[in-house]
Amino acid sequence: MRELAGPTRWGVAAWAAAASLFHLYTAGYGVFEPRLQRSLHLLFLVPLVFVLYPFRMSSPRRRPSVWDWLWAVTSVVASAYLIWDSDRINHRWEGASDVLPREVLLGTVMVALVVEACRRSLSRWMAVTISVALVYLATCQWFPGAFHYKGFTYPRMIELLYLGGDDGMYGFLTGISSNILFIYVLFGAVLMKAGVGTFLIALAERTTGWMRGGPAKTAVVGSALFGTISGSTVANVYATGSFTIPLMKRGGYPAKTAAAIEAIAGTGGQIMPPVMGAGAFIMSEMTNVPYFEVAKAAAIPAILYYVGLMAMVHFLAVRHGLQPRPRSELPGWGAILRRAYLALPFVAIVYFLAAGYSPTGAAFYVIVITVALSFLDRRTWMTPRRCLEALVEGAASAATIAVALAGSGMIVGVLTRTGSALAFGGAVLSASMGSLLIAMILIFLVVSVLGTGIPTTAAYVISVVVGAGAMGGLGVPVLAAHLFVFYYAVLSDLTPPDAVTAFAAANIAGSEMMATGLEAFRLGIAGFLVPFAFVFHPELLLRGTWTEILAMSAFAAISAVALAAAIVGQAAGRLLGWERFLALGTAGLMVARDARLQVAGALVFAALVAWSARRRSLTAVAPAGG
Repeated sequence: MRELAGPTRWGVAAWAAAASLFHLYTAGYGVFEPRLQRSLHLLFLVPLVFVLYPFRMSSPRRRPSVWDWLWAVTSVVASAYLIWDSDRINHRWEGASDVLPREVLLGTVMVALVVEACRRSLSRWMAVTISVALVYLATCQWFPGAFHYKGFTYPRMIELLYLGGDDGMYGFLTGISSNILFIYVLFGAVLMKAGVGTFLIALAERTTGWMRGGPAKTAVVGSALFGTISGSTVANVYATGSFTIPLMKRGGYPAKTAAAIEAIAGTGGQIMPPVMGAGAFIMSEMTNVPYFEVAKAAAIPAILYYVGLMAMVHFLAVRHGLQPRPRSELPGWGAILRRAYLALPFVAIVYFLAAGYSPTGAAFYVIVITVALSFLDRRTWMTPRRCLEALVEGAASAATIAVALAGSGMIVGVLTRTGSALAFGGAVLSASMGSLLIAMILIFLVVSVLGTGIPTTAAYVISVVVGAGAMGGLGVPVLAAHLFVFYYAVLSDLTPPDAVTAFAAANIAGSEMMATGLEAFRLGIAGFLVPFAFVFHPELLLRGTWTEILAMSAFAAISAVALAAAIVGQAAGRLLGWERFLALGTAGLMVARDARLQVAGALVFAALVAWSARRRSLTAVAPAGG
């Protein structure tokens, strides 16, 4: 992203601040009618992408080019037209009313601009994915079988992509971005400026730093907490990893392992309630499940994700003989407790969501509360300068989400309007031969491939249109199917060959990128298995009696620990080869559908831990006895 200077910097800052103030106003006082709200949303944010993100790496970094300004202004005109002629457009009959020549021209230009904005701010693969969908839209009449569609004239294609009410660039996904996601991105920016981020890191350091493997455990807890406000896995890694990765390396962790641990921990922040990634809000809208219910259902799987990672970290520390940090190096409890009021925004967001407030209203009120709380400490006052910085940073971050969802809206529009989403779902059902396990593996592979190089939100939206229907056809509840796809969209940031989160951590650690990506996949394997567990065991999504929920959660947590022991080769003592296979087997038994097998797995693993502890003690006293 560019670092602008001079009058350009202040002009762009004013535009970005105006964008944030507009969304803050609509969050507090109600949104406009859908087309007006969405058009203003993209009118503000698409130009920011062209001004802040250069055409190529060699482009000027301090000022936009003439072409950048031209594209920015053109995008404003294309969105402004929908506002100017909104009365006529709102009363059109889609598929029957004429598409005016000026609409064909502006729509064509805006489609190209959104594709280019995605390429600049997200990745070339996102632009390629949108382009493939557009090519299919233009040629679907020549496809055979289930992927054949009668086809569109060019004006009708532009109508779908540019003028559509539910599909296309200004469709329901852009509505979610405008009505909900922007205010939560701004919420995260305000929390950071109010000092909440540094408080969370200090809290994580104090609570875990004294343990064996403390630096890595600080990374795990800190990233879990910090990830709830960062809005991006890569941003999470850079924010916490710049502190935790050097700390882990000094503590004895190899560079690639330190980077992998931070990457896994940072990625998990997007699945940690109460404020999850952008995809969770989209999930709520697509499933008609209140966001608070989505967050509640995601709580146990998120805990299991971090239980598995903490077990990995602990066993690695024990295996390599890493020592705790001296308590004198850790922040004092007094300083932390004096700033404990900074945890109140999280309490408030949970309260408002549980009380039935809309996600937008909850975020608005908590922003106001956070600004007020900042004045309890002179060092964190939300001064006019800090408020301006939060407004600008919030808009800049929201711009990338806006273009991602505008691009995704075009893809989803193509998939649903042509019926190819149903065709893909049917292909998955056919290939799985009615087996839920095979279908889930296929969907995991699809999401992982789609997630290679495109944002989590886009990967989730595109994949869920295909995958959720197929899983629903096999009897999986809607929320479980959506959470399954969402988890793998998030975890695709850890999946080689384009493990962007792992590569960001490797950049900080100075480790080899592909080796770090593979290490992250190995150490994060428990997290990759959690979605399979909650689909087969709805108790993990809070479905069932409390006895069933607690019992299954306990078995799943012990299973994650057993899996970590098998991967690392360490329990209470070192595990031999056959013992590692035995631990792996017990991990599988504890998530079986038969309660007797679960109990047997837990007992065998407990015996294995006790045996490894006894062998360690015997080995320790043997030299003395000799």
